[in-house]
Amino acid sequence: MHLLIEETALKMDDNRRHRRYAVEGVYGNVLYTSDIEVLNISVDGAAIETKRRLELNREYNFRIRHKEDFLNLRGRIVWAMLLSRVKEGSDAIVPVYRAGVKFTDTLSEKADALLSFIEENNIRRVDSRLGGIRFAIAHSGNVKVDLPRRYEVKKLSLSGMLVETGYPMDLDARHEIELFIAGNTIIIIGRVAFCKKLEGAGIVSYDTGIEFVTMSENDRGLLTGFLDTVEQE
Repeated sequence: MHLLIEETALKMDDNRRHRRYAVEGVYGNVLYTSDIEVLNISVDGAAIETKRRLELNREYNFRIRHKEDFLNLRGRIVWAMLLSRVKEGSDAIVPVYRAGVKFTDTLSEKADALLSFIEENNIRRVDSRLGGIRFAIAHSGNVKVDLPRRYEVKKLSLSGMLVETGYPMDLDARHEIELFIAGNTIIIIGRVAFCKKLEGAGIVSYDTGIEFVTMSENDRGLLTGFLDTVEQE
């Protein structure tokens, strides 16, 4: 009965053409855009604060809104620390994570766009270092980061997957998704086709069907090779 509901909810022609395989030990991350506070920034990097922990040495995608466009930058966390802060309007202590980011792809037009953003939004010079001058900026809300939330794959095909998460996902929402297979990270734009709440042993989780919307040819080849090995088992 559950399989019938799942197949009906997906309503994807590709799923009728591609066999779905039950898999174990396959995981990935759904990337959710989150606000951050930028303490200072330069073309080479930034110091930021977030409400969620960022992993040391991991690369994240940062989105900077400049005029009517978005600048996407990759940045690696080079240092991180946990701070405590009194929540505004109460005596509650809340965790705050501060981190240093080194931009890893600020070349050519990206560097020019980032420099333009800094020049138009900086309010004061705060530091000078080997990599360049750091500035505090106005409108820190124009800078966001994609934070990962983990999922486990139950069934997988070339056109979609059934995953289990500890959090609900909005129907028809589109997300950038990381899928880890055979030592590789596949990047997918996926659409949430259905989300069903599961309850058991006091733990709430969700079965979620995700349709693959876009994927590079190289990543599709990696996924095809992985599914070929699953079929042979």
